[in-house]
Amino acid sequence: MARYDQAAEVGTWNGPRYRMTYRVLGKGPPLIWVPGIATTHRGYAMALNLLAERFQTIQYSYPGDEPDDGAKLGRISHDHLVDDLFGLIDHLNLGRVFLTGLSFGSTVVLKALAREPRRFPRAVVQGGFAHRNFTIAERSALFFGRRFSGNLGRLPLHEKILSYNCRGDFPSLIADRWDFHLEQHGLTPIHALAHRSTLLTRLDLRPILPTISSDLLLIHGREDRVVPLAHLEVLRAGLPRVEAAVMPTVGHIPHMTHVDPFARLIGDWLLPCAPEGCPHDAAEGAPDCASAGPSCPGAQAKSPCAGSQGGHALQ
Repeated sequence: MARYDQAAEVGTWNGPRYRMTYRVLGKGPPLIWVPGIATTHRGYAMALNLLAERFQTIQYSYPGDEPDDGAKLGRISHDHLVDDLFGLIDHLNLGRVFLTGLSFGSTVVLKALAREPRRFPRAVVQGGFAHRNFTIAERSALFFGRRFSGNLGRLPLHEKILSYNCRGDFPSLIADRWDFHLEQHGLTPIHALAHRSTLLTRLDLRPILPTISSDLLLIHGREDRVVPLAHLEVLRAGLPRVEAAVMPTVGHIPHMTHVDPFARLIGDWLLPCAPEGCPHDAAEGAPDCASAGPSCPGAQAKSPCAGSQGGHALQ
């Protein structure tokens, strides 16, 4: 994490709805990392450190994540979040880019792909979904949660609920990462999380799935308790150009628990290599295999570009 904090370039964009903070690390074809519903930028640092060896990685804050960002959350819709993604791309003067969206971020990615598919040659979503059914208990919790100020960590049941959903995903070898995840998740502002959760109660992307023409990889943990595997099947049935990778023994947060295979899976799918060279539909600025260096050596059996491997099943 310290390596990411030291090396990533921090910038701001004064958009029409809030002052967005973004972080850029690495060189290569641009990859925009659309975050999940709750954590800080540091929660993704391990995965982005690895991906930055092959991509120019860009992650950004949602409205309300940063203090004094000027966001009026009650006026910001889900469509506005998609508008702001395009605004960031234009602000950075990027052409075609790769997208990776995690959980809540998958909904932003799916809408962006439907709106302007030619700008995104390939994309990845992890723990993604098109629609969520909220129970009465969940809606009640959301209603009362909005009455609290401060960060998630001060809520009485924060650790208990997060432990139920994710504690078992951390093997003993990386048990220290659990404390870090709990800390970073707890730093999420309550009002920002409540805003994003409220947007999900009104969201149904199933009708637009058949219109998405971009190549898309769905990554899902078989043991995901937050977004069950059934959501993957909905996406796979509705999307016309899709592949799916189910990671066994993995839960909802592989960017914390299975960093190496997760980052490798994303990188290998976005920039696949073959003996004759990389596809011509890569994002603007993507190198071919001859110039990509050690991160893209060709399709040897143990190469990072050799295709699916490392504890997942490509379906």
